Amino acid sequence: MSLQITPSSDIRSARPLISLLAGRLTQSASPRLDASWLLGLSLGRDIAVQGHEDICLDVDACARLGALMARRMKGEPVSRLRGKREFWSHDFYLNEATLDPRADTECLVAAACAFAALKPQGARPAQILDLGTGSGCILLSLLLEQPDAKGVGTDIAALAIAQARANAAMLGVATRAAFHQTSWCDPIAGVFMPGLFDIITSNPPYIESQALLSADVADYDPHHALFAGADGLDDYRTLLPRLPALMHRHARAFIEIGSTQKDAVSALAIESGLAVCGIELDFSGRDRCLILTCE
Repeated sequence: MSLQITPSSDIRSARPLISLLAGRLTQSASPRLDASWLLGLSLGRDIAVQGHEDICLDVDACARLGALMARRMKGEPVSRLRGKREFWSHDFYLNEATLDPRADTECLVAAACAFAALKPQGARPAQILDLGTGSGCILLSLLLEQPDAKGVGTDIAALAIAQARANAAMLGVATRAAFHQTSWCDPIAGVFMPGLFDIITSNPPYIESQALLSADVADYDPHHALFAGADGLDDYRTLLPRLPALMHRHARAFIEIGSTQKDAVSALAIESGLAVCGIELDFSGRDRCLILTCE
């Protein structure tokens, strides 16, 4: 079925076109917002078009809009169409090996920032380790909040490491961020020295392997960053036992969890020699970040 959009050199109101596009985006949770973004992208703008604006949709823009609509109607998220996602008030570029950052993960950054703010005057600059860094959004957000801190990010995917490095350069923190391709914290000479890190962060895979996900997640996020065995806990079993050796005295680890996994992951943490010292809720009020110590 055609969108029935007629190219024109005339200036016209964006509102009826946004309504037309939104009516076709029936699978979207925010069809008008998505339509506004797609219209903006078709006009060569990385900003959503507002209904009150007057626009000119020529032949080329019309073709771009049709292509963008076709991709969005197949489930591709607007963030993938843009190639980036805003997180912690900064843009992070994405590729096929990086998880699309979600707002829920910002509670992990907030909790780590609150802990960093308690650092005594005269203490050494914070050393941060981000495991499964993806786009680098967690580590780089923390470095932007702590101008003297340094950090290490790891990821199993070479493309993710490349993207994280590019994001670090774009955000002006490349000299304070080192990225390494490895599985979690597998040995790398001179990197994972015992007791080095003050803050450890991770958003590991935690979805059950048989879980049904929406198309915008299942078809566009990398499966290695989503699924973690039959019960969704496999990566915690690998990751948690290795944290105590890496943690500096009084360090904290901030680990994202599924909203129903607090008890299960807490038990694994305790078995690993860690203590649970807090839980951070996401913006919907669900358990999202487990705060751990080895004191």
